[in-house]
Amino acid sequence: MTTLDAPSPLRDACLAMTGPERIRQLETEGFVVIGGALSPEEIAALKAEYETLPMRPSFFTDKPAFAQVPPHTHGPETARLIGNPRVLPFARELMGDDLVFMHSFYILSHPGAPELEYHTDFQPFGSTYSQWLESCPLRLRVLYYLDDTGTDRSALKIIPRSHICWHSDAQPYRRYKDHPDAVTLPLKAGDAFVFATRLFHGVGPNTTEQTRGMIEIDYRPAWARPYGPVPNWTPEQLKHVPEELMPMVADRNRTDFAWEFDTKRQAVDIAAPGLSPARWEN
Repeated sequence: MTTLDAPSPLRDACLAMTGPERIRQLETEGFVVIGGALSPEEIAALKAEYETLPMRPSFFTDKPAFAQVPPHTHGPETARLIGNPRVLPFARELMGDDLVFMHSFYILSHPGAPELEYHTDFQPFGSTYSQWLESCPLRLRVLYYLDDTGTDRSALKIIPRSHICWHSDAQPYRRYKDHPDAVTLPLKAGDAFVFATRLFHGVGPNTTEQTRGMIEIDYRPAWARPYGPVPNWTPEQLKHVPEELMPMVADRNRTDFAWEFDTKRQAVDIAAPGLSPARWEN
């Protein structure tokens, strides 16, 4: 079985971070790794749930690699993952308490899967593939790994700090075959890779005989609604979602303010600690 074939100092550094250090890492570098986000028992339960999840080919393989339906609509294990207590508190510390769940997805990387180019998951003007789903001005994506990656089993590749680049080379619809500052980041089963969707990232090839599974979960703050409307979940799609998560899940178009801007709008008299870089330290 493939395991981490070498120490990963970058992963280890993330695992040793305090809460404020994680926030600084995410905001400045564009990503952070949370180890042990899934237990071995949870991984086994998720894999069992996905045995009946309908899959389809993807743009890079004819094998069944992409889920046909959002996995949280298929079973309770993924639905509960939306409220993962090892990850959701960090998302709220980072973006505020009022979050909206936007998306879940399941991807398999089979033996022989090719390398995937560097790209972003941010489509500010929509796209033919995702319509308005990836147009939110601020969005956090969590990748849960169900298998070790190593450097030979579809390892994640990232370009740190690319999410804050102002140059036209960071145009979010562009894709790159390679980049001199890219970093390969092997991860362990149970790791959560949490990143800003503007971060350029790719995937290495799978040259092993094992398949790698990965789950995507997306959140946004309530103010950062998509540029255009996205379909809301039907009652049938929400049947597995725990009741306590429904305020975050029920309306993907929800926002917390009026879009008409009034220059005379009354100022809010609060301390707004979330605006201060001091939260990196305290």
